Amino acid sequence: MQWSKIVDISKYILLSIVFAYILTPLSRWFELYMSRTKAVIVLYLLIVLASAIFLVLFIPILIKQTVALIQKLPLIIMEIQTYIMKLQDEMNRLGVPYSIQLTFNEYLLNTERWILSYIKGKMTDTVYGVSKIAAAFTIPVLSFYFIKDREYFKRIILSLIPSKVRGPTHKMATEISKILNRFIRGQLLLATIVGILTTIGYMIIGLPYAAVMGLFAGIFEIVPYLGPVLGAIPAGIIAILHSPSKLLASIMVMVIVQQLESNIFTPKIMGDHLGMHPVYIILSLWLAGASFGIAGMFFAVPAVLILRVLIKNLYLGIVSGDY
Repeated sequence: MQWSKIVDISKYILLSIVFAYILTPLSRWFELYMSRTKAVIVLYLLIVLASAIFLVLFIPILIKQTVALIQKLPLIIMEIQTYIMKLQDEMNRLGVPYSIQLTFNEYLLNTERWILSYIKGKMTDTVYGVSKIAAAFTIPVLSFYFIKDREYFKRIILSLIPSKVRGPTHKMATEISKILNRFIRGQLLLATIVGILTTIGYMIIGLPYAAVMGLFAGIFEIVPYLGPVLGAIPAGIIAILHSPSKLLASIMVMVIVQQLESNIFTPKIMGDHLGMHPVYIILSLWLAGASFGIAGMFFAVPAVLILRVLIKNLYLGIVSGDY
């Protein structure tokens, strides 16, 4: 029990640091016009106002569509099973070997079980998470002090580093911070834009659960290259089950949104700051997904960016004799 409490406290501290890390650049801008304490307070008030507007305009629709989707989930599963049976009959007609059919059926069955288990787990996590809302309020409080007193915490961390390597380590940390800062803020902004545009597109074509499907698209947009495909899968399934004609329309929506994202928004927001070949990024996503599941894919690219900076600086430090 004590260990679980330590883990929970560690999670809150880590989330607070991440939250403060993302908000610090905005705080710095406000600090040009007012004291740091006032800047952080104004920043928090703006976040509360934006959250309130989001809750009033979007959350009721999202909750309504999510509940409707969950209620219809058994019917959707039955329809999927019907499609699978039709597909099996078609494979029999075409003379597909039984061993291939068996492997295919086992894969589909395992996928179905995983989806049901995943949904059940998420529902349980949601109920469990609601009971921890009060504790989660410590995150913005801790973040407030991490932003306001960031030099104090910075001095503490630097004091723990041996003086011989303090300079190179500080330089390396600064480089990592710049890369992560731009990557995280850029990906979050891109995810928001893609989520909103996708939701609007799905609403225009009349796709059921447009808000939920747009939310999926926005969340998976955080995963480079593979994100658009992962985000389009739920919408494709809903489109096929609702009306096959909707599938083409939903694909067109995703293609248009992704063209806007890749040709307009990404160059403007992100630029070419990653400096990594797509092959390396895709391999890192695959390795992270195989080792840690979908959650690992969200952290694969930041981890590779950090690792690249570490290796480069350690190599240069060894060559120059700093380490």
